[in-house]
Amino acid sequence: MTDSSVRDYEGANVRTTTTGWTAGRVTAVVVGALLSLVALTLIGGGAAAAYYGSQDDGYIDLGTSEFAHRTDTYAMTTESWRADEQLGGLYDDLRITFKPDNASDPVFVGIADAGRMNQYLGGVQHVTIHDSSAKGDTQSKHEGGTPKTPPAQADVWVAKAGGQGAQTLNWTVKPGEVAAVAMKADGSRGLAGHVTVEARVGALAGIGYGLLAAGLIVLAGSLFLIVKPVRRARARTA
Repeated sequence: MTDSSVRDYEGANVRTTTTGWTAGRVTAVVVGALLSLVALTLIGGGAAAAYYGSQDDGYIDLGTSEFAHRTDTYAMTTESWRADEQLGGLYDDLRITFKPDNASDPVFVGIADAGRMNQYLGGVQHVTIHDSSAKGDTQSKHEGGTPKTPPAQADVWVAKAGGQGAQTLNWTVKPGEVAAVAMKADGSRGLAGHVTVEARVGALAGIGYGLLAAGLIVLAGSLFLIVKPVRRARARTA
């Protein structure tokens, strides 16, 4: 049957007309619209990844600096974790900065194997921070005395930084469980401040450009699926 035809029924001329929108064309447009949403998501994510990958050597702020930390003990530590498994193992480097509330405080920041950290802090009064929020830290306190040696003199750290005021350490991520510590550089008690943790994903810019390219390809395919049936339907209708 043609889109527009004339038939004779008992001597009367009757014209029948179709719109040109077949089930296949409708399906193609719907699939094309869905693919265009996927394409826009890929393009948006790719653009963001490419941008952040090109800024500040690819370091991404993990959003920890808004939380305040305080202890009247000799040290505060994190729970142990595996940085090599974070974000699917894409982290290459970590950058940790501790900024004391009192800029004149001598500060020490260190990362150590979890076992060696426990060895250094065994018998030392300190706290382990489990979680942080605007209301404060959720932490557990470990009783003990003073450190036997100032932290900088301990041979347990895979990365460390110390001095007066804000201190930043840089660590190339390695396999294994580690923990981080912040304390007074002279080993005295009491410390308050903010921690900024940044991670560098070396392949982030490349991932971003790859997502952008994939998004553009998918977008081109989605436009083809939409435009072609629309033109055919209009041509048949005309």
